[in-house]
Amino acid sequence: MSEVLPVKIENMSCVAGNRYLLQNINWEVHQGDHWLVFGMNGCGKTTLLSIVAGFKAQNMGKVEIFGETFSDENILQLRKRIGWISASFFDKVYHSEKVLDIVLSGLNGTLGRQFNVANHDIIKAKQLLKDLHVGHKIESSFDQLSKGERQNVLIARALISEPDLLILDEPGTGLDIFAREYMLQTVKYLADNKNITIIYVTHYPEEILPMFDKCVLMKDGAFYQVGQTAAVFTEENIGNFIGHKVAIESHRKHFYVSMDTGSIFAE
Repeated sequence: MSEVLPVKIENMSCVAGNRYLLQNINWEVHQGDHWLVFGMNGCGKTTLLSIVAGFKAQNMGKVEIFGETFSDENILQLRKRIGWISASFFDKVYHSEKVLDIVLSGLNGTLGRQFNVANHDIIKAKQLLKDLHVGHKIESSFDQLSKGERQNVLIARALISEPDLLILDEPGTGLDIFAREYMLQTVKYLADNKNITIIYVTHYPEEILPMFDKCVLMKDGAFYQVGQTAAVFTEENIGNFIGHKVAIESHRKHFYVSMDTGSIFAE
């Protein structure tokens, strides 16, 4: 019997007007994989992950999540198995919704609290918010929160269903130094102790934890390079990717990237 993959994408494209947001994407993510998705602003990362998470549809190609294609009948059941964190997506969706309702919506794969919720789920949601240092904001609306607080609410929403697939779209954005480290340690714990599949998007090399052993470089809506992170993150590859010479140091599977960009004030 063939393996049921959390994510299988074949010849997938997404078009808006006359512009390709994504073009000819092919990708297999196996159970327990920990993937890094790395790319510059506007390269299509959020669009790709919105499709995988079931919140956007592609125009062409095939997308299978846990062996199924999204339909009206199964989309909520599949979304329940996916923890989806993306400020760039949810900041456009949530406004006056209450923090507790947003977190509880993760139990049903919806964007709002549309179903009856058991007391133990409410207790769990409150504990997650407390653990993420936003327990005191439980009755606040989303638009009353700081950027870092919003991000922590979205992390709680993603974790409440104990997902099989966790998708993190720049989760460190807006977090202070303590909150970001807390988030990274939480992701590391899940990777080390749960049979969970993780897809992690970041702009920052310092967030590339050793567990992210597989890597996609995205550029202009396409996969520029796919492979083992150690093989992809070389000075030559990354320099060609961004079009600028870089220096990369690796220490205990952590990557440190530096470059001389100059400035607008340089002569």
